[in-house]
Amino acid sequence: MSNRRILAVYGHPDDEGQVTGTLAHFLEAGSRVTLVCATRGEVGEISDPSLGTAETLGYVRELELRAAMAQIGLADVRLLPFRDSGMAGTPENDDPRCLHQAPAETVVEQLVGIIREVQPHFVFTWDPNGGYGHPDHIAVHKHTVAAYDAAGDSHAFPYVGEPWTPERLYWGAFTMKRFARMWMEMEERGLLPEPLDPERRLRFENAMKEPDPAVHVIHDVGHHVERKRAAAGMHRSQFGENSMFARIPEDLRQRFYATEQFFQARPAISDPAEPVHGFGH
Repeated sequence: MSNRRILAVYGHPDDEGQVTGTLAHFLEAGSRVTLVCATRGEVGEISDPSLGTAETLGYVRELELRAAMAQIGLADVRLLPFRDSGMAGTPENDDPRCLHQAPAETVVEQLVGIIREVQPHFVFTWDPNGGYGHPDHIAVHKHTVAAYDAAGDSHAFPYVGEPWTPERLYWGAFTMKRFARMWMEMEERGLLPEPLDPERRLRFENAMKEPDPAVHVIHDVGHHVERKRAAAGMHRSQFGENSMFARIPEDLRQRFYATEQFFQARPAISDPAEPVHGFGH
């Protein structure tokens, strides 16, 4: 893996948490890794008012992202010039500056330019549902897939570099179902500060009924769990000291964070064989 180039594309600072262990693995092996974040997460919640304001949050979250990636030695962090779209149905969705409203061609052109510059072998991004349906996660998925397919086409965006086709495209298979299972087990153990509210409980119960996603790669990142924890801890404006993530006991931390699972979208895998372990296949 020492000669591999890796590109990860996500929507907000902290989205990269689902792939932090894998990125750390590639860096440790000597690969070159680039992380692209499409927004600065300007409309995220603020866990502690001393950490930022609505006006400064984008700047704060960019610094947190760079600090998080420094925990695994990832220096090549790039941010696109789009605004956080907020949750579906909120006024932020209508902001013409947000990623949700950006013309597809505008976003895809920028990502094609990055792919042709970086020339990655593997590309990672969100799954089609964006984990839990966030508009920016879905947009990043859609635009990254389109850019992956266009980057090798000499007729597509010919002015942004020489064509390059990455070897593989993956998206994460860490779904709301896994989060729901963790939250509900923590509630059963009495580790939450208060019971789940009815709306969240219903959402988690519905998620638990969903079928498991197709998984092609199961990657053991157990020896990176502490580095993942350190990286996540840099996102202080989102995950305060009293957040649920700070309460996860060690046995659950290992169970839920010691593996990262992926679906291989390009080239497509038609044979529903057992998942492989790691990226050496």
